[in-house]
Amino acid sequence: MGKGARTFALQMPEGLKSHAQELGRELEERTGGKCVLIADPCYGACDVDQSFTDYADVLVQFGHADIPSMQAGPDVLFVEVFMDMDISSLLPRALPLLKGSVGVLTTVQHVRMIPSVVKWLESNGHTALVGKGDSRIVFEGQVLGCNISAVEPLKGRADSFLYIGSGDFHPLSVAIETDRPVVVIDPLMQEVRELSELRERILRQRHGAIVRASEAKRFVILVSTKVGQRRLGMAWDLRRMLEENGRSADVIVLEEFHPDRLLPFDADAFVSTACPRIAIDDYLRYPKPLLTPVEVEIVLGLRSWDDYRLDSITGEASGQE
Repeated sequence: MGKGARTFALQMPEGLKSHAQELGRELEERTGGKCVLIADPCYGACDVDQSFTDYADVLVQFGHADIPSMQAGPDVLFVEVFMDMDISSLLPRALPLLKGSVGVLTTVQHVRMIPSVVKWLESNGHTALVGKGDSRIVFEGQVLGCNISAVEPLKGRADSFLYIGSGDFHPLSVAIETDRPVVVIDPLMQEVRELSELRERILRQRHGAIVRASEAKRFVILVSTKVGQRRLGMAWDLRRMLEENGRSADVIVLEEFHPDRLLPFDADAFVSTACPRIAIDDYLRYPKPLLTPVEVEIVLGLRSWDDYRLDSITGEASGQE
């Protein structure tokens, strides 16, 4: 394996785990080493299983691109998986929904499709734009669930955005951040959708959470132990901010976020400093409002609702202590 490793652990996202046994055996045959398969959930490149050193020399994180600014360690290897899927029948369906110059975005699995999509857009009368994100991003046009910094160089230039990928969270962040039309081409579901209605629904939900938390006196700030989501420094800043504005706050560290694990703690509202998706995707699971750091600022009157945006983890914040 190039590192003299005799044992290695294989960590994969849920969508690829059905291939884990076959891949593990192939790696053993090619390297002469022994492979351990990790069954715990893997939520992205940010979620490196740091316990692998107890049973393996090297961790192979399969299916994600490295986060360059994250300190994963020299014995963690990232193996990207690129999917070449046919979207030729979907592009014409997306065309009427796009306006003016188009920013093209995707996840690591589909970044190799960007040049052909750019060429197709330009042959159909659109200027196509591709931006490069911050130090958390590897490829041009690539976005993460926690980081859409590839949009930054396109602000004021793109009239609409085309996102290639499955799910809505990544492009939803773009729609909220830019207030521009965002069209999704989903290669897996073979469908095209526009996100304006979803954008408005999520904004109403988040406004409701902020209103519910506006009278909260006691906050619990949640910090993830996952290496790529750990923002302890931000948690201390939030605690200071809340206390300076007459609220109390405690900082709690946990690996896996679940409402049952918070039952012993007294709180009127929770604040997540971990993956930005948690507050958005899981808000109905929590009996108390679950806020993002941005939303805390709005609760305290330090930020206007007109300046609302989804939380993000920038390259500078990676591994923040």
